[in-house]
Amino acid sequence: MDDRSWMYRDSPQGLRRMDYCNGVQGFINFATSIPRNFTDGGIRCPCRKCKNLKFLHQDVVTMHLLTKGFMEDYLCWYAHGELFVPDESMEEQVVGSTSSASNMHEVGNENSNPYRNMVMDAMRMSEGNVRECPIVEEEPNADAARFFDLLRDSNEPLWDGCTNHSKLSAVAQVFTIKSDHGLSEAGYDKIIEWARSILPEGNRLKENFYAAKSMMKPLGLGYQKIDICPNFCMLYYLENAEMTECMTCGHSRYKPRTGRGKTLVAYKKLRYFPITPRLQRLFMSPRTAEHMTWHQSHHAVDGVMVHPSDGEAWKHFNSMHPHFSAESRNVCLGLCTNGFNPFGSEQSGEEYRCLSSSID
Repeated sequence: MDDRSWMYRDSPQGLRRMDYCNGVQGFINFATSIPRNFTDGGIRCPCRKCKNLKFLHQDVVTMHLLTKGFMEDYLCWYAHGELFVPDESMEEQVVGSTSSASNMHEVGNENSNPYRNMVMDAMRMSEGNVRECPIVEEEPNADAARFFDLLRDSNEPLWDGCTNHSKLSAVAQVFTIKSDHGLSEAGYDKIIEWARSILPEGNRLKENFYAAKSMMKPLGLGYQKIDICPNFCMLYYLENAEMTECMTCGHSRYKPRTGRGKTLVAYKKLRYFPITPRLQRLFMSPRTAEHMTWHQSHHAVDGVMVHPSDGEAWKHFNSMHPHFSAESRNVCLGLCTNGFNPFGSEQSGEEYRCLSSSID
């Protein structure tokens, strides 16, 4: 990427410098050289007011940029066909790997950005969706705003001139290190504080764990908190969501209020991780989607079991449910447990108790 400091350099007495005017013309030439940037004869306007949300004629875009200036943090013209191109070491890193700095994968396009692809997969978007966004006059909704923020972070260099890390890739890899090595939040913050002190001035590394977590949150999969009886008798869920006492043992759902606090605090909560969005996420990425249907596409060898689909139980299920098995994207789930005795121990005489559940 060439030097674009001209985009945000202050002008004396409100007048535009010649290098800024030349730079704007260079931007217009670049944007109009890519046919897919045009929608209804206009291109996205990256001025401070339009912020790439409006498609305008190139002459109007030029006037907006000369009078209003560029929107913040748009050194990489990602909405106009320019991708932040990392070096080979970054292109070959596997996001989320235990040793993400060393593990490699093949990249189909030498100009691809794996972190941009990660955002696209997680937000169920494609390059075509981004290029074909409709003309809008109002501010984007919350989901769209989060998507464009992440897209910008995946393309924006960690600091001006950095070629091997984007703002998103740096946070993603530090998160992986924290997870793999069990770092505390305080330890994470200390490492980030030290890293920011040795990085160039103006670096965009998130300052602490809270800020990084907020940035990465749209990529994650949420969970639902459900109040439960402290004796594990029932869930306060669906038709029982408004109950305040356990229908089995009569235990109160909420702790006694202290002081002037108005918030009701349950004795115990269950964190429910819905399985449907997690299965959907596996089909969002082309790499994992291929693995999800491999059970039907692989060539089985007689007498050799390399996958549960080669077993007699799987084949029997397919023969009993031919309509279900005909679609390779249908998922067969197996439930397993480990590490507890369902009948309790002989010493205690207590029986293990669990909440039954079903998966539709």
